[in-house]
Amino acid sequence: MKPAIIVQKYGGTSVGSPSRIKGVAQHIARTVASGHKVLVVVSAMGEQTDELIALAREFSADPPRRELDMLLTTGERTTMALLSIALHELKIPAISLTGSQSGILTDETHGNARIEKILGDRIRDGFTKSDVVIVAGFQGVSPRTREITTLGRGGSDLSAIALAAALGAEKCELYKDVDAVMTTDPRLVPSARPIAKLPWDAMCELAWAGASVLHSRGAHVALRYQIPLVIRSSFNVDRPGTVVSGSRELGTLSGGNMESVMVYAIAQKAKMSLLRLSSSADVAQNALSRSLSWLWSVGETPVVNQSSSTGSGRELIQVLSTANAHKVAAELKQSGVRIQLTDGLASVTVIGSGFWQAPEVVAEIEKIAGSSCLMEVRNSSVVLCLPESDMPRVAAEIHRKFVEVPA
Repeated sequence: MKPAIIVQKYGGTSVGSPSRIKGVAQHIARTVASGHKVLVVVSAMGEQTDELIALAREFSADPPRRELDMLLTTGERTTMALLSIALHELKIPAISLTGSQSGILTDETHGNARIEKILGDRIRDGFTKSDVVIVAGFQGVSPRTREITTLGRGGSDLSAIALAAALGAEKCELYKDVDAVMTTDPRLVPSARPIAKLPWDAMCELAWAGASVLHSRGAHVALRYQIPLVIRSSFNVDRPGTVVSGSRELGTLSGGNMESVMVYAIAQKAKMSLLRLSSSADVAQNALSRSLSWLWSVGETPVVNQSSSTGSGRELIQVLSTANAHKVAAELKQSGVRIQLTDGLASVTVIGSGFWQAPEVVAEIEKIAGSSCLMEVRNSSVVLCLPESDMPRVAAEIHRKFVEVPA
């Protein structure tokens, strides 16, 4: 029987120095010794991506996105080559491959490309010769334009999970600078605790709501292809971390009966704005399409996206980062849409399941948030948009009420 493939992804802090890269090589060596093939996906070292962006802006305030992709992909290529050299010193043959060499095929969007297909022929060939193949994360190639593309910030997570799906890996281990996924941000709520297990759909909600521990599109791919994930610290590799899978032994019941709401975690985003657009139906719909397309190109999805009829047409409400809200407003200024911007906001998202069948829980969440909040209720989450100054209090009170409840 062929050895199972394990995908291991190491983020920037995990490979931030030569000593860290050597430590990663030793951990990979132990995994190989346990009888596995290891597909390693790496990020750029430390803050190298930010440093390269800053370097580009020494020449232009708005660098061409094609050239920026060419520049940024050098960061992961540096890491992959150094890690391969470190493994060879441990007598473990390894080959390093770029995203394009690995056959990660994307659309032609520079800066936030979507993965369309993974060929993986050179990876499979690499495994016939050695136990370790290293792939540069965050990057691919468009087969139509033959241009190098990048997958958006944090895209190495997406690379790793998509490769795990394409190669039929046993699991995908994501090594971070945190021990596990937390019930909320411990900087805001000191009583936050690690989550041992999460279902794929809850991890998806958590990632899209602002928890930076996992790339949101990567979480979606894991859900779609049912890829077991392990999120753990590269500095404390023996700690269990968080397992993301289909397990039912999850969350905290808000109440004691079988149909109670299950609450998993709370995510927050600061520096948010509410963008209100209103116009005739046709103009408003076109404005919405333009807004969402532009936001996708820069890697943002609004946490709230509502559309409703009015007496004179339609009204659209989006809650998104303040910087991008102002850019969208400027983009739509000449389109005939009435624009209203409210800054100084934050979002708090309560992730769980069963909110539609528990109006009393939703009412309690709204009471905690206060009368000035905008609320959107889904079965798997409740999204609150409120003054940024209220965010720490609201997150802490909801956490105390619905996550720290006695078992």
